[in-house]
Amino acid sequence: MLHRPPLRRSRLAGWSRNLGGFSLPLLIIAVAGHRLGWMETEHAVAIMLAAFGFAALALLGGLAAAAVIWHDGRLGARLAVGGILWALVTLAPAAWLAFEALTHPVVLDVSTDATDPPMFRAAAFARVGRWNTPTPPSLEERTRIRALTPEIGPRRYSIGSDLLWTVARKRVEAAGWTILDQSQPAGDGDRGRIEAVARSLVLGLPDDVVIRILPEPSGARIDMRTSPRWGGLDFGRGPARIRAFLDDLDQAVIDTYGR
Repeated sequence: MLHRPPLRRSRLAGWSRNLGGFSLPLLIIAVAGHRLGWMETEHAVAIMLAAFGFAALALLGGLAAAAVIWHDGRLGARLAVGGILWALVTLAPAAWLAFEALTHPVVLDVSTDATDPPMFRAAAFARVGRWNTPTPPSLEERTRIRALTPEIGPRRYSIGSDLLWTVARKRVEAAGWTILDQSQPAGDGDRGRIEAVARSLVLGLPDDVVIRILPEPSGARIDMRTSPRWGGLDFGRGPARIRAFLDDLDQAVIDTYGR
């Protein structure tokens, strides 16, 4: 009678499936916990990095298990494929962030006024000792950022500063930003400002935004500045946020005052 040795199951495939299946819920918990305010940013980021690490191990283990299974016919192909799929789903946000980092210049503090950027007040107290510095970058850095974002500059309108402030505040509320501090102009010849926190779309990372409104002889001028609280990259969020806000403000002023 012909004896056939029992086929062995790939232990590496099982480890891959387990690690991959663990990494995705871990990532979801970190993202959801941070967006809901249950976790500090540094804790959530640490858990996200751990999830990405487990997913990377699951992907490598799944690929190695697949190679072994293909070579000697061991059992566990479904486990290896499952681990690879779980890992790819978990690593998709990391791949997207890497793509954004490679395709956008490093810009951590961008303002429409490179010479005299608006100052943070409320955010300055929150960021001292924990986050990126709230002070404006050096003149050389501001000049570099200005060269990278030449389309970003002050906007001027033919309405008073008090009317412009009201429209700008409505746009801040529509954007879902959390207002930290505000100063409403007493009239069309007074200054105004709005300071708020905006969050990134997926991970909910906090970025500080300050809006300054200045009266001018023929109307009012608005300046913006945005800076991420955490991390060494903003993945293009800052310039994109300013462009989108000012474009929306243009349309809102036209819709409200017709000019």
